[in-house]
Amino acid sequence: MNPHLVLFSFISMSIFSNVHGVFTSKHKSRLKPLELDSKAPEDLQTAGIHSLGRDEEGLEKFNDPNSKLLEYLRKRCRSYRRPVLHSNSSIEVHVRASLYQIVDLDQRNNLATLSAYFDVTWFDPFIAWNSTEFQGITTTFIPLRWIWKPEFYLYHSIQGRVSESSIDSSVEIHYNGRVRLFVPITSRALCPLNLKYAPFDTQNCSFFVSLFSNF
Repeated sequence: MNPHLVLFSFISMSIFSNVHGVFTSKHKSRLKPLELDSKAPEDLQTAGIHSLGRDEEGLEKFNDPNSKLLEYLRKRCRSYRRPVLHSNSSIEVHVRASLYQIVDLDQRNNLATLSAYFDVTWFDPFIAWNSTEFQGITTTFIPLRWIWKPEFYLYHSIQGRVSESSIDSSVEIHYNGRVRLFVPITSRALCPLNLKYAPFDTQNCSFFVSLFSNF
C-alpha cells in the first residue's frame, strides 16, 4: 500500500506502508526577500555551465552564448529583491513534494521522521531573456545565492522552518522567468498513533506546509 500524500494546505499520509507518494500545493503570499551571501568563484570555462557561475567576476571575457547569458543574468539578479514589478503585487509559489522514505516512527512519543523534497517553482520577471539573442538557449542554471527565494515553515514539525539551502546550491532558470528549485528536507513531526486495530491499522499524519514571511 502506498502512502497517500495530499497537500493543498496539508499532507495526509498512511505510514505503515511502502514509501512512495506525491503531494501538490499552490500558495499565494507576499513574502519578505532573503539576502544571501556570495562566494568567490573559480574558472567557468574549465568547470562548465553547471559549475554555476564560479567565475562570476570574469564571465564577460568569454564569448560563448552560455557565458554571455550567465553574465546577463548575473547583472540582473538581486537576492534581496522580491520578484515583482509592483510593490503591492503578491508572489505565487507552486510546491510539489515527493516522499523519499519514512526514516523513523517513534510510537511512544508519537513522532514520525520523514525524508522528502520540495519541487518549488515561481516567476521572476527580472531574469527573463530573449532566447534568440543567446542562440536559442531556453534553460540554464545559476547559483541560488544570486536570486530571491521563498522560505518554508513546517507546522507540527519540531524544526519549524526548513533549513537553509547550501550556498553552492543551483537553481534552474527558464527564458520566460520561471524559476525551479529543489529543496531536500528531513522533518521530525508530531504524528498521533492509534494502534487499537494493529496489525490491521492505517495511521494518518498531517503535515502543514506554509511559506514563511514576517512583513
